[in-house]
Amino acid sequence: MPSPRLRRIVAAAAALPLVVGSLALGAQAASAHGAGRASVADPVQYVALGDSYSAGFGLVPFSDEPAAGCYQAVANYPHLVADALGLALTDRTCSGAVTANIRDTPQTTITGAGTAPVQSEALSADTDVVTVTIGGNDLGFSTVATACLAQSAEGPLLALDLPNCRALYVEGSGEFEVDTLKAKLDGTVAPALAQTFALIAAKAPNARVVVVGYPSIAPDVANVPAGGCFTPLVTGGSTFPANAFPFTDVDTGYLHETEVRLDAAIRAAAEGAGATYVSTLAATESHSACSTTDPYIDGVTLTVGAGTPSGVDGLSVALGALHPNAAGVGFLATEVGAAVAEAVGPTAPSPAPSPAPSPAPSPSPAAPSSAAPAPTSSAGPSVGAPSGADPGADALHPALAATGRDPLPLVLAALAVLAAGALAAAAAARRPHAARPRP
Repeated sequence: MPSPRLRRIVAAAAALPLVVGSLALGAQAASAHGAGRASVADPVQYVALGDSYSAGFGLVPFSDEPAAGCYQAVANYPHLVADALGLALTDRTCSGAVTANIRDTPQTTITGAGTAPVQSEALSADTDVVTVTIGGNDLGFSTVATACLAQSAEGPLLALDLPNCRALYVEGSGEFEVDTLKAKLDGTVAPALAQTFALIAAKAPNARVVVVGYPSIAPDVANVPAGGCFTPLVTGGSTFPANAFPFTDVDTGYLHETEVRLDAAIRAAAEGAGATYVSTLAATESHSACSTTDPYIDGVTLTVGAGTPSGVDGLSVALGALHPNAAGVGFLATEVGAAVAEAVGPTAPSPAPSPAPSPAPSPSPAAPSSAAPAPTSSAGPSVGAPSGADPGADALHPALAATGRDPLPLVLAALAVLAAGALAAAAAARRPHAARPRP
């Protein structure tokens, strides 16, 4: 007898072709909050937790969920994944969140307009799958990035009389060099991550937890252009270029090095708590905010309007700086969608056959999948069909792979790729090309 979770997955899979079809025919309508979601009587319960990178701070429009000022986009990656896979989503993501806001501390939102409830309160024994992106604000990455804004590729910084940001955070030299950000990561952030992921596992004991790492903001050495990454915040007097990358050559490497350390710390904490970790760093190094061809991350844009302090009197950094754009959110949805499809699928081996069964003939190998890749990412998962039958397969799944892995999650992943790409394209089409808000 299939489990309730398996029945829910089968129902969701049956509804997915309708979801994908509706996206292809009317992507803009599907982008509305909750639109296009498969309707199933007993859907998989999906809870999304985390900060601005899961809330979709770089996309518009925003909802007022879970509180006014959270800047939660209606087409963030949790919504794209839920829509594609037919999951019942509770989205508690909120921009500015730290690990304490997941564990036990209500969050006053960035604008001060609302208070988001403790995110883990949404978890229970009925939760089937959890996704979470967290840790960057514990390290203070936005504060670091703001402090690192520079006048030129060689420096100095805009707000501080220092040649570069590395000089601010790294003390001493040679074998006596101490990186204060690394010390904070090791001594404060890593333990907070471990405590948070352990709490999630305890509050949702029946859920599969998928922890999602941050995409690359600054590139690795191999993806720095020959002329460097630096582009100025201001040109021609009062002209403010869109999506500038105003970091020194030294800090481009230092910021990426810090991202690598954070990625490793999140992975260690996630896997230590039994969660699945999805690292997006390596796959996005050629799509960082430095990229001029296919960036997944918005750069920095100065504005005289509301934003975060820039270090220059009268100017702010426009909301959405250094956060995933529509292409980036589409990529995240593809990666997370594949992991979630795998997570919510059955993982136990097929039931053992009855004593002395009659041997069943093996069917011909199934035809390979023709699922198309997401248009915004070259790193989508490769999906294939099962190659044969498992003698112990049940009536619902007559063609299981020889390893006992159920092929259904892979089918879900393929359709997730299609749906995430369509929704991301719709989100990009809706966004005006000039003067758009940036989280």
